[in-house]
Amino acid sequence: DLKGGMDAQQAYMKHQHMLGKFTAYMLGIASKSGNMSEIYEATAKFLERQNEFNKSVRSALIMPMFTILVLIAVLVWYVMSIFPQTAGLFRSLKMELPPLTAWTMDASDWLNAHYGWILLAAGVIIGGFAWWARTPKGQFEIHKRLIKLPVIGALLHKLNIEIFARVFAILYSGAGENIGVIKIASEATGNAYMEHQIKTVTIPMLVAQGSDLVRAMEASGVFTPLAIARFRTGAETGNVKKSAQQIADFYQKETELKLKAAVDTIQLVVTIFIFIALIYLTLISSE
Repeated sequence: DLKGGMDAQQAYMKHQHMLGKFTAYMLGIASKSGNMSEIYEATAKFLERQNEFNKSVRSALIMPMFTILVLIAVLVWYVMSIFPQTAGLFRSLKMELPPLTAWTMDASDWLNAHYGWILLAAGVIIGGFAWWARTPKGQFEIHKRLIKLPVIGALLHKLNIEIFARVFAILYSGAGENIGVIKIASEATGNAYMEHQIKTVTIPMLVAQGSDLVRAMEASGVFTPLAIARFRTGAETGNVKKSAQQIADFYQKETELKLKAAVDTIQLVVTIFIFIALIYLTLISSE
């Protein structure tokens, strides 16, 4: 395409399904700018940073989730299969069962009688959720609630703001075309809710109402007070680009430091869950 004389930005955007929309846009911008090296380096740093954080979050969540699922499966198997063989003997002898044992036997009977419907319902719910999560509305609702989750939500929110600020700092020029810069930066965050708020609140306020940048960003409701304060300082000193870079660098360091604390908290929750399961098994065994 380039050899055929196609405009560089058009050529890269034509292949955005392979390169990614943000990467294709940045490569197109770089080919027209006088600072190609800087934009290429910033784009590489952005992609590496995003990939590194995603890997860290996945590694922090996958093992705890796997542990909890296996523990639940073992408990269900114990209640449905192993427990009735012992406690059922006492019930067959017309003995009065202790409260926890009686409750577990009732649960075992119910699970054995309805496990087919339970599996069917679980499959429908999981399948329906997976389909809904792929729709634009589903992504919007999930991303909206993701950044409000305890522990990991604040980290994801700050990562989204870091990405926005980094892309904004790369492309910002202080001229009128920065509406497009804000749009691209919102798309780069990877959060459908933040992108929607910026596109439907911030950009219309800048274009239609002539509002200043900081007030329009604050109205979107997706930026932290720290980010707003830093952008306000940049606007007052005439150095918005530098302020955006400072926000990105600060949140990069903060998310790197707090990710380990988040992992430790998640592991603590899993440990408590295992501890509760062991208490239950101990109590019912003693009965």
